Amino acid sequence: MTASKDTREKARAILQVTGIKEPPVDVNQVAERLGFKVLPFDFPDDTSAVLLIDGNVRSIGVNRRHALVRQRFSVAHELGHYLCGHEDFSDEYHVKVEGRPIFVDPEYRQELEANEFAAELLMPEFMLRKDFQKIGLDVTALAKKYQVSEQAMWIQLINLGLAGD
Repeated sequence: MTASKDTREKARAILQVTGIKEPPVDVNQVAERLGFKVLPFDFPDDTSAVLLIDGNVRSIGVNRRHALVRQRFSVAHELGHYLCGHEDFSDEYHVKVEGRPIFVDPEYRQELEANEFAAELLMPEFMLRKDFQKIGLDVTALAKKYQVSEQAMWIQLINLGLAGD
C-alpha cells in the first residue's frame, strides 16, 4: 500500500516548514517545531511510544530501550496520528497497550496511515528516488543514510515501486 497523496503532502509540508532537504530527517526537530517535547522513557518492550497532550503540554514518550531507528520511527508515527487528526487530543492521550493502540478503528486504518506518514517523513519519496538513482538497491546503505531500519527501508522501496515485484 502506498502512502495516500494527502499523507505524502502532510509529510512534505512538514519538511518544507522545517527546512529539511536531505536525510536523515531530524524527527526531534520536527516534533519540537510542532510543540512536542520528546522524552525517552523506560516503557515495557511492547510499548514503542506514547503521545500526550494535556492543555498546553505536548509530549511524546519514546521507549529508550528500543533501537534508535525504532525510536525515530515511533516518534514520526505518533506525529502522524496527531497530524492526521486521528484523535481529539484535548483531554485524551494515545497509548499503546500490549502493542495495540487503544484508539483505533476496527481495520487499523489509523495505524496504517500513521505508519505511512512516518515512512514518508523519514524516507521522503523525492529524496529516496534521488538517492536510489545514485546508490541503487543497496538497502543497508540507504537505511544507514536515512537512519531507519532495513525493514522500514524495504517497505518504503516496495511501496514506491523501486523494489519487489
